[in-house]
Amino acid sequence: MELLPEVKEHRVPEHAIDNQFLNRWSPRAFSSQSVPEDVLNRVFESARWAASSYNEQPWRFLVAKTPADLEKFQAFMVPGNQAWANEAPVLVLTLGKKTFTHNGKDNRTFAHDVGAASAYMALAATQNGLHAHGMAGFDADLARATLSIPTDYEPIAMWAIGYRGETSQLPENYQAMEVPSSRRPLSEIVLEGGFEEVPADDTQQQ
Repeated sequence: MELLPEVKEHRVPEHAIDNQFLNRWSPRAFSSQSVPEDVLNRVFESARWAASSYNEQPWRFLVAKTPADLEKFQAFMVPGNQAWANEAPVLVLTLGKKTFTHNGKDNRTFAHDVGAASAYMALAATQNGLHAHGMAGFDADLARATLSIPTDYEPIAMWAIGYRGETSQLPENYQAMEVPSSRRPLSEIVLEGGFEEVPADDTQQQ
């Protein structure tokens, strides 16, 4: 996989890694072009193979593709996300099952495991020519009520998935942000032998 042009300009790894990890970024400009069913199936098939505690696979992906479903999902998002994500042809709400199926006990790592599957999903989207942008800004209670989500499942995040659009289509306040972000240095996140606070920079995660 070749590095995307916008990635070459903004991302330089400290060590050699596969380009797929650099190419995965979170644009806000999405084309309204529909995503073929077979492409979307490959994205979720990839997510299906993530690791999880006791192989519980606590993730669930609620997907909106039709105009009616998209309108429902758009209503959950905060206005700042609606301003750009309403253009995406696919919206996803990730859920996590909070208890283990085999014994009914609390699954302390359910959100971690949903995150692992979501990362697989995002990487697979990139591999298939798409982009995926995760969102924490949504009304989980409204989503639960509207979509009849059982109490044992926790809404985790929303995702916009689709093909890249034009930066010029974004509201002006978002256009300058439409570039791949950098990351904290490895020395700040990998701590050998124990925890020692490292002065953080103001790197924006995306």
